[in-house]
Amino acid sequence: MAPAVTTTTPAAAAAVSTSPIQSKSVNNGKKQASLPLIDLYSGSDASFAITDEALRKDIIAGLRGVETYIVPGSVTNKEDRKFAFRRTLPTTILYSEKGLLLYDKLVEAPEYYLWNAESDILSRYADEIVHRAFGLNAPSPNKEEHKEEKQDQSHQNETFPHQNNGKSDAKEKWGDDRVGIHNGGVNGEEGMDGERAVGVASMVELGAGSLRKTVHLIRALQNLPPAGRTDGPNVEYYALDLDKAELQRTLEELHQQEAKQIDAEKWSVMNGKVGINGMWATYDQGLDFIGKGGLGRYKQANDNEGKRCLLWLGSSIGNFDRRGAAEFLERAAKTSLRSGDTMLVSIDRRNEPEAVAKAYNDAAGLTRDFIIQGLHHADKILGGGVLDPSKFEYYDRYNAVEGRHESYYRALETVTLHIPGENEPIEIEQGELIHTESSYKYNEREALDIFDYAGLRIINRWSDSKDRYDIYLVERPAFHFTSTRLMTGSRKDIDQGLSAAEAHGIRGSWEFDSDAGAGSNGIKEPFVHATWGMPSLKEWDDLWAAWDTVTLTMIPESMLHEKPIDLRHICLFYLGHIPAFLDILISRTLQEPHTNQRFSDIFERGIDPHMDDETQCNPHSVVPTQKEDWPELQELNEYKGKVADRVKNLYADFASGKRQLNRRLARLFWLTLEHKALHLETLLYMLLQSPNTQPPKGFIAPDWELLARHWDEADLRQDGEKARERLLNFKPDTVVLGHDDDDTLDFDYVANRPSDDTTDLNAQLGDPEFGWDNENPRREVKTGAFSIMAAPINNEQYLRFLKETKSDDYPSSWIVEGDDTAKLQVRTFYGPVALHVARLWPCQASGTQLENYAKWKGGRLPTQAELRRFLDANDGPNVTDRPGSNVGFRNWHPIPPQLPRPDHDGTPLAGHNGGVWEWTSSTLEKYEGYKQSILYPGYSSDFFDGKHYVVLGGSYVTTPSIAGRRTVSNWYQKPYPFVFAGGRVVYDNKTTAKRARTPSPHLAPLN
Repeated sequence: MAPAVTTTTPAAAAAVSTSPIQSKSVNNGKKQASLPLIDLYSGSDASFAITDEALRKDIIAGLRGVETYIVPGSVTNKEDRKFAFRRTLPTTILYSEKGLLLYDKLVEAPEYYLWNAESDILSRYADEIVHRAFGLNAPSPNKEEHKEEKQDQSHQNETFPHQNNGKSDAKEKWGDDRVGIHNGGVNGEEGMDGERAVGVASMVELGAGSLRKTVHLIRALQNLPPAGRTDGPNVEYYALDLDKAELQRTLEELHQQEAKQIDAEKWSVMNGKVGINGMWATYDQGLDFIGKGGLGRYKQANDNEGKRCLLWLGSSIGNFDRRGAAEFLERAAKTSLRSGDTMLVSIDRRNEPEAVAKAYNDAAGLTRDFIIQGLHHADKILGGGVLDPSKFEYYDRYNAVEGRHESYYRALETVTLHIPGENEPIEIEQGELIHTESSYKYNEREALDIFDYAGLRIINRWSDSKDRYDIYLVERPAFHFTSTRLMTGSRKDIDQGLSAAEAHGIRGSWEFDSDAGAGSNGIKEPFVHATWGMPSLKEWDDLWAAWDTVTLTMIPESMLHEKPIDLRHICLFYLGHIPAFLDILISRTLQEPHTNQRFSDIFERGIDPHMDDETQCNPHSVVPTQKEDWPELQELNEYKGKVADRVKNLYADFASGKRQLNRRLARLFWLTLEHKALHLETLLYMLLQSPNTQPPKGFIAPDWELLARHWDEADLRQDGEKARERLLNFKPDTVVLGHDDDDTLDFDYVANRPSDDTTDLNAQLGDPEFGWDNENPRREVKTGAFSIMAAPINNEQYLRFLKETKSDDYPSSWIVEGDDTAKLQVRTFYGPVALHVARLWPCQASGTQLENYAKWKGGRLPTQAELRRFLDANDGPNVTDRPGSNVGFRNWHPIPPQLPRPDHDGTPLAGHNGGVWEWTSSTLEKYEGYKQSILYPGYSSDFFDGKHYVVLGGSYVTTPSIAGRRTVSNWYQKPYPFVFAGGRVVYDNKTTAKRARTPSPHLAPLN
């Protein structure tokens, strides 16, 4: 339950005006300027009389109801059937002026834990939250509270926002000439690199209400560094609400309470550091205004607007069903947030049913009064004297299966309603229920699902001291890959007297019910919605966006001819290879000319020389030997654009019927898209080895110290190393590897109907599941009994191994100065981090290095079949692509592995390995039934040399389409040190395991 603000979008955009609210006198007798108010509402199609009439129609339609009863849950469950209803009243009737006053009282009821839980978080973590919301490192918890007289001093050498993590981002006003046009360079365009010139930041609260909790954040805003100007606030706070009187009252009270002497004659607080403003609007009006740059034009004249942060507090997300919440978040992000902008969202958990029930039906009857007041409001809208509240009672329940509280009115007697202007009366039977509000609660998987669907990346999460409530900070990143495992399907009982439209939302159909226990649909496993057929144009756009982020913002022009690792080409090669490979395959398949024959010759294939004899190498292109003979960056960018347009034109031909699609062409598009994704990862592990690589633009940089504290706390909760080294035992059994995907049958499948919908086209092609040639055909492999460690080898454990064996075989993912491991650092795209930050990350090392560790522990690396069995196991960290797992750029670095655990409500949460591929002891080799790919004959067969070993899973920069397909088998040479791969130890006889090996007493503590 939270105050609702309508999301209705007006038919015509309202003119923006600054409506003055009556000026008031300040202490010196001068008139204070009018409250800054952005009025998007009064002249719009959503305003007053129009809105009241729309509400009247909604009330009447809801009271007339539908023919069949809606069962809020399972139609076969007796308890659910007791709450069957066919009439509704809109939730907005609850939030009249008097309703809001009653709401402010009910939240103070001791049973209403949501208010206290959110207040607890905001009061304890406000400083951390606002710093992270604007891309800054949180203050150290060990430091004294900031004192006002020291605040200006502490920030005198900072500008807003402050870039950290060892890489300076201090630029001239028009950019940095060291990094080029697409990195904010001197000739750069604003927005090309996802950043903007420094300006005043904005914090906008959706449905602001009383501000009693928000004040913690407003106070913390004063601790942010200066915005680079001296004539105004560092941050502008905007309270968005639909109640103009409430906006005036709360902002005036805020000013009276928080204003310092300097704020007396202007609408600011905290010594002028925080501006306060009102926005009279619906959600959609406000978001549209923000997205069109309205805040910059309104407040900052010609200044560039700084970062934005939206606040959505009060568990307001619970007013939407889960799909509605996901769609609103997606709309809010796309409408009003730019890359790197953030949103703060509070979510109530699926808590103990008794506690939730009491929260919504307190002993003092405050909630009851609030709900019944809604009937008074509805009666007023209907004209008065129509709906008698005394003939109804408040009736409610917490539906623990669906994870929502449900509020109803129950008729105490048979009621006949005569509504002015309506010909037919409405008769409500005694005991009949009228549904008015649902408040949704979330377990972790449901929360992660909706953010992932919305294209938002989680930066941090804060929980209250009793673990009942969460506030998530999310950002709109420069690009986002949606998980392949979302939206687990609808219920199958919509034929029980219900239409699909009636079932949608009200009953929870098509919600994000992740698995058994999270809903009544009985689905035990996440539904894999990805088809792995012909990709959509959106999938192409998403991957091009990722490619541009890496190639245009992370590689300075001076680095293009650099070879970060000796076993690969210069960086520039990969900028040409990706479009060239795509263009070559299209031209060969369609027998058409190449877009640029010279580029096809140079960039067709890369190199993978044998590490023990670099003169031995796979077939590859002959590349220029002189710098001046390579194409210029601008030429390659233009070439890439032409090839991308070629793909779009072909898709347009399939939509118009100009060309007929078959499986071969569909496979070509799938293969080239996935090839690009694989090479994106290749380029990134090369870039990680160079000190010249820039951090990715359009993503908030990590706060390493804050993350390290959270990671250490989480590790303690899961029982630390003892739990990580726990053995999982497997009996002898058979495992299935691969799938059936015979490319010789491609021409047997054609799309006879033109379409611009790839889902439809794939359906016409028989819904293919494409894969590489080493994934076909499906085959069974036997394994013996084995035991495997629950978590992969981490950096701390590998360092312990090196110390005990007196070895200096350091992974290439580490930086060590001489033999001084006390200064050991781990590489990241944000600069190196200390071991105490990365100690629990999976150790990224060569297969040889991790094999040596396994032998030291008395074990070995798993075979491909063994690791596949482990990843498939229900009780293991088996999910390689799922919101919460670390793949698909959810982070730009590894994180500590998470072991499987029950969620707060008992829902099982699968673990993950921290974001690395995992080495096996199996060589890549030809097997019975293997056939070379027709489109890419040498993909696997060029590496059947006994030197390349299989890795499974996916890393933090592997796209979900790869990490989520269990049949994928990647490979590298065992000594290859640069890959984002880890490993775990397997034992044939578990008694040989060296559990939690104790360091020798002469060793110094690990840093």
